[in-house]
Amino acid sequence: MREELGGYIDRPATFLARYIALHPVRHACIFGCISAAVAFSVGTQYGIKKLVDSLTGPAGSSAVWAALMFLVALIAADNLLWRVAAWVGHATFVAVTGDIRKDLFGHLTGHAPAYFASRAVGSVTSRISAAANAAYTIENMLAWNVIPPCLATLFAVAFLANVDLTMALALVVVAGVLCLSWASHRARLLGMEAGNSADSS
Repeated sequence: MREELGGYIDRPATFLARYIALHPVRHACIFGCISAAVAFSVGTQYGIKKLVDSLTGPAGSSAVWAALMFLVALIAADNLLWRVAAWVGHATFVAVTGDIRKDLFGHLTGHAPAYFASRAVGSVTSRISAAANAAYTIENMLAWNVIPPCLATLFAVAFLANVDLTMALALVVVAGVLCLSWASHRARLLGMEAGNSADSS
C-alpha cells in the first residue's frame, strides 16, 4: 500500500480519480442527473416560448393547456433530478472521503517507528483529514458550482445553433475572447500579489 500511494505524490488529480473510480455507478448517476437537470432547466426557456406562442392562438385552444403542462413537466423534472443528484451525492462524497482516510491511515501506520520519532503524530494525522476534506470540497464544488454552468452554456449554445448557427458561433467566439481576457487579468493580479508577498518577506 505504501509504495502504491507513494506514486500519487505529484499527481493529485489521478489520486482523486482513483477514489472516484471506486464508486462508478454513483458518480455516473450524479453526473447524469445533473446533466439532465441542466438540460431541462435550459429547455424551460423553450417551454415558456411555446406557451407564449400558444397564447396567440384561438381562444379555448387545447394547445395552451398542452404547452402549460409541458412547461410544468420541465420544471418538475429539473427540480426532481437536482434532488436525486443531491441525495446520491450526499452519501457518495462522504464515502470517498472515508476511503481516502482509511487508505492514508493504513499507509501511515505502515511506516517504521523511526519515522514518527522526528515528526509530531498530530500534525501527520491532521494531513489525512486535510486531504479527505479537500477531496470532499473538490467534489462538491465540481458537482454544484463548476459542472452545471459549463453544461448550461453548452446546452444553450446547442439550442441557439438550432435556431441560427451563425449567431451561435459568433457568441462562442465573443465568450471565448471574454474568458481569455478575464483569465489574463486574473493571472496578472495573482502575479502582482505573489510579487508583493515575495517583496514583503
